[in-house]
Order: sequence, then structure tokens, then C-alpha cells
Amino acid sequence: HETNAVLWSSARRPRSAENRQTVQKAGQIRASTFKVAILGAAGGIGQPVSLLIKMSPLISGLHLYDIANVKGVAADLSHCNTPAQVLDFTGPAELANCLKGVDVVVIPAGVPRKPGMTRDDLFNINAGIVRTLVEAVADNSPNAFIQIISNP
Repeated sequence: HETNAVLWSSARRPRSAENRQTVQKAGQIRASTFKVAILGAAGGIGQPVSLLIKMSPLISGLHLYDIANVKGVAADLSHCNTPAQVLDFTGPAELANCLKGVDVVVIPAGVPRKPGMTRDDLFNINAGIVRTLVEAVADNSPNAFIQIISNP
């Protein structure tokens, strides 16, 4: 556990004072909590990733974004008994608000490969989607860590 704590603390970037919070439970080391945004939260990968992140005791806020159908995912996750507050954001007009103040951004966004589609075709489509999202992260939450999960 100590090695993980050292690795995690050395990898963390400084966060703004408004996002800095701590939790302490009996017998546990103090740990910072994080706000995480999932961009593509309503998809086949985004939903289970959102659930896993919601269940972490290190998460204080979970911002779910997708172009459609994210309200149901947020409602489902809100029933999980954890301190993390779940907020939903739908469509390009709400992307900037979704990213304000987050520490980590996970991007499981993209389209699945369709019959007759080449890997190059899939790459070009998904690269455009990821580029748009990463540019929004750079503009609205430039110190956030970014994880990308996308095909091909």
C-alpha cells in the first residue's frame, strides 16, 4: 500500500485550492479526493467505467458527459452509496461545464467498427471525436490527467 501511495502522490499534478479536499476514515491514511469527468459515459465502455470510478473512495465528484442518453446513467449511479456526487451533461453546449474543475478526464468515446469499415476509416472517425474532446479539456481543465480508451 505504501508503494502505491508514493507512486500516486508522485504522479499527481498540483490542483487548485477549490478542488482540494481530504477524507480520513478510521485506520486509513489521509487521501486527496478527485473530481473525474467521463466523456462518453453512455456508451458500452463508458457505463462500466463510470460505475467502477463511482465506487472508488477517492472520488468526490463524477461528471458524466455524452451526446445523448447520459441522464439515465447518472440516475443509476446516483443510487450507489458513495460520497461522490454525480452530475450529468448532455451535448456539445454542456461540455465546457462538465470539464470545469476536474482533475482526471477519461475518454471512452468513439464509434464501433461497422461491417465494411476499414481500420483507417475507424481511426479517422474516432480521431476526430477524441481531438474535439481533448481540445475542450485543454481549454477548460488544462491540468487534468487524460486517459483515452478508443479503437482502433
